[in-house]
Amino acid sequence: NVLPLISTYATLLFIAGADVNSQAADGATALYEASKNGHDDIVKILLSQNADANIAAKGGLLPLHIAAQRGNDRIVSMLIPATSKARVRRSGISPLHLAAERNKNEVLETLIEAGFDVNAMLSPDRSKMYEDRRSTALYFAICNNNTEAATMLLEAGANPNLDTFNPLLIAVRQGCIRTVTLLVEHGANVNAYIPTHPTPFPAAIMFCMKYLTLLKYLLDNGCDAQSCFQCETFYFFGISFLCDLLSHNKLANK
Repeated sequence: NVLPLISTYATLLFIAGADVNSQAADGATALYEASKNGHDDIVKILLSQNADANIAAKGGLLPLHIAAQRGNDRIVSMLIPATSKARVRRSGISPLHLAAERNKNEVLETLIEAGFDVNAMLSPDRSKMYEDRRSTALYFAICNNNTEAATMLLEAGANPNLDTFNPLLIAVRQGCIRTVTLLVEHGANVNAYIPTHPTPFPAAIMFCMKYLTLLKYLLDNGCDAQSCFQCETFYFFGISFLCDLLSHNKLANK
């Protein structure tokens, strides 16, 4: 194991006056690299030598971001008290986004317990990196069909109606009744529309035509199907759906 040797070498460098916050060409500090590569002991030594956890690499990520992305809960726990939440906000991305994107549920829980904003939004520049213009950690969790992560975020106060493309529509498209129920119970808008592709009827209806049980659940919880019959292009689909739904209900009641 070379880590004890590295730790000893690092300590000697600091004794000799090495700059603990020096940056490589890509802006990364020793603390950033240690956090990225999961070197818990090195992170501990660097922090004890007053390494600055608020220096970002050229991509704008802080050591806490990269540790969250890699899923190292121990390093994340060490970095949290050394990291400025204001500096995290200025980065345009929360470590919650990265933990949710990579399904790092333990890290997600640690960050939530530390008080990171579950409704933090990606900056416009970062949101544009995704075709669907996603913005919240909840959206990442729903896209991954990670119900455990979504539950943690929603129970901590995540708003399910902040994204341009409502997370409920993702869950409906996936056909996951468990996730749909979770979102609706926490206030998701069952009549959400897609701003970039407006329709006269709620988008959820279009996405769950194949899932009659799911569609019935949405209708029972306030989804407006009446508007379907006011849309010429959707009229016949609406009639077909209604017939199928009535038939489904008859079978269910037998």
